[in-house]
Amino acid sequence: MNTIRPYLRVVAGFFAGVCTWVAIVDLIHLDVGAAVISLLFAAGLWYLAVGRPIRDHLARIKADNAALAARAQAGHEAFLAGNTAAAFAPPPEAAPRKPIRKGVLAASILAALFVLIGIIGDISDGLDNTSTTTPSTQPATHMPDPAVPGAPAAQTLMPNVVCMNLQAAQDTIQETGVYYSRSEDATGKQRMQVSDRNWVVVEQSPAPGTPIGEGGATLSVVKYGEPGDCS
Repeated sequence: MNTIRPYLRVVAGFFAGVCTWVAIVDLIHLDVGAAVISLLFAAGLWYLAVGRPIRDHLARIKADNAALAARAQAGHEAFLAGNTAAAFAPPPEAAPRKPIRKGVLAASILAALFVLIGIIGDISDGLDNTSTTTPSTQPATHMPDPAVPGAPAAQTLMPNVVCMNLQAAQDTIQETGVYYSRSEDATGKQRMQVSDRNWVVVEQSPAPGTPIGEGGATLSVVKYGEPGDCS
């Protein structure tokens, strides 16, 4: 069991990281109830992952301090008794620490990388309030700013994107030549669309076939599984 226990702590740490990120996403979405539940799970898993090592470390520090205090007291008493050799004897060597097992270290690094890759992938889907999209291949100088007077306004026809997931809807609009679109929470809760693929368009403005320019398309969305998600 002592051989398996460190790896079980690594697994607990992996799921603790996942639950922590889920709690952060829930807070971004203003879903406080789900965030609290995720944080409770995360706290329990973090305790299982690092509770024992932290307790062992603190106990070792306490034992070392107690040993030093006892030795200082013994040296003081020896000095008062006239035994200077015992009073000024070198301190005993510290107890050797358990070496870190390479397998556990490698598993910990791998688990951390998986969590980090998942977080980066989630963020890359869009961590902004309006979920506007600008493809990396499209230079910013090619995108007219609708707020600047006299800026050139690209015109195209609005496609029908209702019942598409938000990412697919944005891609479809971009294919028409308009690279700046907006999205909003159709429930009125003003939740951010962190992962565009988890949201579905339930209403669009303007209607299909209407001429639009940059920033002229607004998509109302709900999360999959919510009322009105076209299922």
